[in-house]
Amino acid sequence: MRNTKEKEHYLKEIYRFESANVLVSVSSLSKVLGVSKSSVSNMVKKLVAMHLLNSAPYKAIEFTSEGRELARTIVAKHRLIELFLVEVMGFESENVHDIAEEIEHIQSPAFFRKVKKMLDNRDTDPHGSPIPDVEF
Repeated sequence: MRNTKEKEHYLKEIYRFESANVLVSVSSLSKVLGVSKSSVSNMVKKLVAMHLLNSAPYKAIEFTSEGRELARTIVAKHRLIELFLVEVMGFESENVHDIAEEIEHIQSPAFFRKVKKMLDNRDTDPHGSPIPDVEF
């Protein structure tokens, strides 16, 4: 997947909307991501072509089952890394988001399984958000 970080960022934000029971639109994504509506539309089209999202004019943007599972995995990676940075490395919780943003894109299931094991399979990140239970 080209531009993996950008695509994963979109999926993660859509997951956050869905978790809050908020309908996802081009406008809402544009606002939260700080990009133009046309940029959002173009990315949504790419993600639809990859069978990760469903979208139709004047309808909410929704995950396919494959897209939701990928988004859950990305969110789980991010939250696990935040927990690892706080609990193992001693970072302050308010300083871990940007680091986790970079590490979450690592494509090594073994790495994330090890992190999960090191954290005793805990299910909440340092900010109190649930860590999705996924198999790495």
